[in-house]
Amino acid sequence: MDSTNTWVFKFAASGYDLMTAQDLWRRQIARLLDHVPTPPQRILDLGCGPGVSSFELAERSGAEVLGLDFSERMIQRAQQRHVKEFAHLERLSFAHGDAADLDLPDQSVDLVTGHSFLYLVHDRPAVLGEIRRVLCPGGSLVLMEPHAHGTLPSAAWQARGQLGQLWQTPWDTSRFCTSMALWRIFGSANGMLSDRSVAQLFGQAGFANIHTQPTLQGLGLHCIGRA
Repeated sequence: MDSTNTWVFKFAASGYDLMTAQDLWRRQIARLLDHVPTPPQRILDLGCGPGVSSFELAERSGAEVLGLDFSERMIQRAQQRHVKEFAHLERLSFAHGDAADLDLPDQSVDLVTGHSFLYLVHDRPAVLGEIRRVLCPGGSLVLMEPHAHGTLPSAAWQARGQLGQLWQTPWDTSRFCTSMALWRIFGSANGMLSDRSVAQLFGQAGFANIHTQPTLQGLGLHCIGRA
């Protein structure tokens, strides 16, 4: 049985790439690589959805990337986009699978990423234990999750100085703002993460050098741990 709230993925699959396949979202994905001390050779991208995060990570890193999602519909969309738009990314592949039961050898990847992933997971300790198992010694886990202490009004106030720049691309900006609002709604329903909860969850799974960093004017939280 899957460890995630699958109804969310089934509900969101048809519109997920419409909300996330745009430059503002891709830049947020690319920032996950800023927390990796050495360039990874093998990346596991969990909860990859229709592939936006995996495409960006593969483009930016040049690493071998495996995008994994429990939703078969999401994986089908990712594979279709791979063939049509990203065929040049020959070291990228997608697979349907359960993050709580990874079909990967021990110590087989250098970096595990997830963008808006862990907050939807029901059995977080099981998933983090699997991530710890497949990471090579010294490997990194870097997640981007909704921040429990962020608010939309506070984020809007902090971003007020960037409004002129943002509205130079109104379609992308409107999609990004919509995705942020939906993110908060789903996060409220499923359990957003805080500095304390990340430290506890990652620590129990055996990660070291655990730290968090707010992003997106406090709406998001980068969650980092080392194997």
